[in-house]
Amino acid sequence: MTVTDRSRILSPDSPGHVAGRDAQSANISAGQALAELLRTTLGPKGLDKMLVGTDGKVVVTNDGASMLDRLDIDQPIARVLADVASQQADRVGDGTTTAVVVAGELLAAAEDLLDRGLHPTTIMDGYHHAVQRAVETLENDALVIDASDPERLREVARTVITGKWDASATAFLAARAVETVQAIRDGQTVDFAKITRKTAPGGSVFDTQVFDGLLIDMAESSTDVVSPDPGPPRRIEDATVALVDDQLTIETVTGQGAVTVDSPAQLDAFRAYEDEVYASQVDRIAGVGADVVFCQKSIDDRVRYLLAAEGILAVERTRQDELHKLGRATGARPVASVDELTTAETGQAGVVEQQTAGPHRFTVVRDAEGFDQASLLVRGGTEHVVEEVKRLLDDCFHVLRLVVEEGRVVPGGGATEAHLARVLRDDAASVPRRDQLAIEAFADALDVIPRTLAETAGLDPVDTLLELRTRHHRGERRAGLALDTGTVTDVVDRGVVEPAAVKQRALRSAAEAANLVLRIDDVAAAASPDGDGHGETDHAHGPGELVESTEGYPWAVGHSMSHDHDH
Repeated sequence: MTVTDRSRILSPDSPGHVAGRDAQSANISAGQALAELLRTTLGPKGLDKMLVGTDGKVVVTNDGASMLDRLDIDQPIARVLADVASQQADRVGDGTTTAVVVAGELLAAAEDLLDRGLHPTTIMDGYHHAVQRAVETLENDALVIDASDPERLREVARTVITGKWDASATAFLAARAVETVQAIRDGQTVDFAKITRKTAPGGSVFDTQVFDGLLIDMAESSTDVVSPDPGPPRRIEDATVALVDDQLTIETVTGQGAVTVDSPAQLDAFRAYEDEVYASQVDRIAGVGADVVFCQKSIDDRVRYLLAAEGILAVERTRQDELHKLGRATGARPVASVDELTTAETGQAGVVEQQTAGPHRFTVVRDAEGFDQASLLVRGGTEHVVEEVKRLLDDCFHVLRLVVEEGRVVPGGGATEAHLARVLRDDAASVPRRDQLAIEAFADALDVIPRTLAETAGLDPVDTLLELRTRHHRGERRAGLALDTGTVTDVVDRGVVEPAAVKQRALRSAAEAANLVLRIDDVAAAASPDGDGHGETDHAHGPGELVESTEGYPWAVGHSMSHDHDH
């Protein structure tokens, strides 16, 4: 907390002041409470949570990121912990729940070490050493896979999705995620700017589609199609495309909402003027050979009718970002006014066609030369389902990008945590200081992942951990929990893998969160001069703002969204 001359700290004996061991215990308890809330959602057998809003809206989810986004967290340390974990998503797009759960275990271990007389600095040094050693081990022991193999990519995506849907839906959504990434990848590069996502509630998750091209939502138009019979074709091949970054209507004086006429002659003259303006706009568009015109603003019904009569498809209220994507994909240049439109500003698309998804209408632009856009139409029975599927697929995209760009994965199912715990216990014996107690505590904290996976699957966590440790002591680094069979086996052979970068960042996030909490030994209420408790400071931090740490990790703490599945 930063204090300026515009705020004041309550005196040490005030009710709002907590210091020393009491402050540490209170902060640790808050962090543990948040971790415990998310812990049972971990893994493919994770349980759901019901979130009830103040407005009565109910959300049922086992997505850690959804909970962090929706929870009303008042406790300051819990908010900081949530922000540290959520930063995970900004970096790698997955691993948020793992970061929170491991951080909670590190805090619990720190509580015990503090009671045994270790100084917070000693604990932080041990945790720092442990996470550095763990990251180094992951770097050395990561498995290199063929990222060009679609089945390998589907295995990674299934690891992210498993537990959210049944097996058939998991396989289906994983395939759609891989299909999307494969459509826009350029060698070892995946550019998310080339992905357009649209949602259409109503229907089944299995109606989710991937389009090789750009999907424009016609439902965002406020008016229905107005066209003569038969109107423009629903599919146009080798289409000439025009982009108008304006409206197609009659210009009016600003603030003038109506025209007053005093005689039938004036009315006829005004109608003739309208017809002339509309005809000139349509003539300009038709004159450049356009088959399709995308307009950033509205199009008058009369203009749409005339365009349809010419066989020209008109799409109004195209979003600004989509207009620019269309420009990059087709070679067309948006013009500020239809009067500026010439053949030099038009572009080409291989196919432009209209499609429907339930009550929703879309225009698909694809197959143009050099067109490297992909669109994902996410379907689901309700708005909530659609948003959850969209979030889940976003996480898949992040994870798949890591695999494509780095080609390095680690075993899931608690195998990686068991391997790292064994390495850290061996490493602790070589540290001739009290830091080794913190290193051993870090190793024990990693057991929370396989233990939780076993618990949520209905397995005996003690027996499972014992078998897992035995297998890793024999050197079986890929031994993890196969929760569908309830056995410890080679999880890589079963396709349960995740990017090494996700695991590395999750461990760093957990250590950062724990060390942030341990570094605080004084909590005091700050109030503005008028006593309302909301005084400004030079470095006030609200939800979503960055909180810089001095612990030694050069990354900031911020709020974003993600979720995570470990197998």
